[in-house]
Amino acid sequence: MTEHASADQAKFAVSDGTTYHAPFIDELTAYPAAGIRGIGLWEHKLEGDRDRERAQALAEAGLHATFCFPLTPGIFTGNGHFAHPKDPDARLQILKESVARFAVYQPEAVCILAGAPQGGDVSESRRRVVAAFAEVAEVAKDAGVRLAVEVISPGSAGSLCQTIPDAANLIADAGAEGTIGVLLDNWHIADEPLENITGYIDAIYGIQVCDRASDSQGRFDRALPGTGELDVEGVIRAAHAAGYRGWYELEIFSDDGTFGEPVADSMWQWPIDRLLTEGKTSFESVYARATAGQ
Repeated sequence: MTEHASADQAKFAVSDGTTYHAPFIDELTAYPAAGIRGIGLWEHKLEGDRDRERAQALAEAGLHATFCFPLTPGIFTGNGHFAHPKDPDARLQILKESVARFAVYQPEAVCILAGAPQGGDVSESRRRVVAAFAEVAEVAKDAGVRLAVEVISPGSAGSLCQTIPDAANLIADAGAEGTIGVLLDNWHIADEPLENITGYIDAIYGIQVCDRASDSQGRFDRALPGTGELDVEGVIRAAHAAGYRGWYELEIFSDDGTFGEPVADSMWQWPIDRLLTEGKTSFESVYARATAGQ
């Protein structure tokens, strides 16, 4: 099997957190021009009450909404992207409104996060997250959308969903199997046994890809797939062998100072066509190697 033939089989999308400063209107033309068929929408770019108009524009551009991030994807904060508001009840209400709003885009899934334990009480924090997931799942069912909880490696604040089994257990305890699945980001599952991917393959709704250079400065300094030290190829190989044929979504954080963690040669400052083209080429090369012969 040739590298090109294998890569053509992949469903490849780009999170528009990757093209962080590009407005939605520019992404509508730039993504298809780069041969990209899917886009993970971040709600902060969807200003104004024009969702039906934007959804129609996506369809006309040949773009499919993949893994969409609400303004507040969980009741507890966990990182600099979704830090406000602080009140868990207010965050839950915003999340439920966001899930209903995203329905018009017919996404693969709306992303949710468990967040970090609060006040050192892991048990109580987890109980509240389970209850919130159950509430949001009801909204999602009514709206006709799926949810995907992302596995997040623990930072300084910790994480209530550090592994694929953690995610599966949260979903089960919320009674939301079938409505909530799991979103993997190979940045966050670098230490996860590949057997967990194959063992939970039916619960995995999506896989985000990136890489980490040996001199990475941290969470906002990601690299293109296949250019660093993460086992991107192994993650794809394990998922593909287990039967996964869903979307792969490029998600690159490369802070230009927006979050106070500036990195050298920030990809957020690259021309959008360069970032999309090089990102797609990098992914296709890794995907072809990972799936060769399968």
